[in-house]
Amino acid sequence: MCPSTPAQEPQIAALAEKTASSLSQSKLKTVAVFAFVGPDDAEVLGQKLADEFREALVKSAHGFRVEDLSQVLRIVGKNGALSASINDPDTAAWFLRDSEVDASVLGTVSNENGGLKISVQAVRVRDSHQISNFETSIPLSDDLKTLVGVRGKREFASWPRGGKNGYSPPSCISCPPVHYFGGALNRRVEGTVILEITVDEDGHSKHIRVTKALRYGLTQEAISTVQKWQFKPSTDPDGKPAAVRTTVEVIFHLY
Repeated sequence: MCPSTPAQEPQIAALAEKTASSLSQSKLKTVAVFAFVGPDDAEVLGQKLADEFREALVKSAHGFRVEDLSQVLRIVGKNGALSASINDPDTAAWFLRDSEVDASVLGTVSNENGGLKISVQAVRVRDSHQISNFETSIPLSDDLKTLVGVRGKREFASWPRGGKNGYSPPSCISCPPVHYFGGALNRRVEGTVILEITVDEDGHSKHIRVTKALRYGLTQEAISTVQKWQFKPSTDPDGKPAAVRTTVEVIFHLY
């Protein structure tokens, strides 16, 4: 994780000031800034730019409080996030559902003409309503160049990925579908929950992490369902059962 540093680019300070103005007008009291999603899964670059933005947002804040990075990491870690890089409003809302945070700030970073384009949106947590959306461009400095393409450390890196490097992919033996209920059914919500899981040598799903969430209890239902799934376990290059990591998609579709 990159240490938090003061914003070095005036463009980031200006971006934070415009976002702060929109948040002040929204009358929301507490804001969480997630790590920006960068190019080529560059988590470290996205975290650094988000840290600089957060510092600038604190200086521009009027009438609202910006959560500390440590608190944001505690919230996403408690709820099983694969990383703190989030750019989907519904996923952010799911992670913040039991917190006192009223709004989330989500950002993306992309390459643009030798520099970086930063897009930031502020979103109300309770209904994923977009409060504002601003963007800016900054030069790709030498210190930022060293972070492009660098991934953060993840616990899942300790497991081999099923289907790669001689490890067979785990396959479902008994994977019943999920069921709609309550508010999601009444609102006719459709979508896909994406989970990163490990499958152990006995074919049981473990260490479930959320990468894409849905509202109205669907994410919790997806997790509960996958916990009961039974897989044919992966085998290693020697043909022995092995624990691996894999991605599963749980689809909610109205027929």
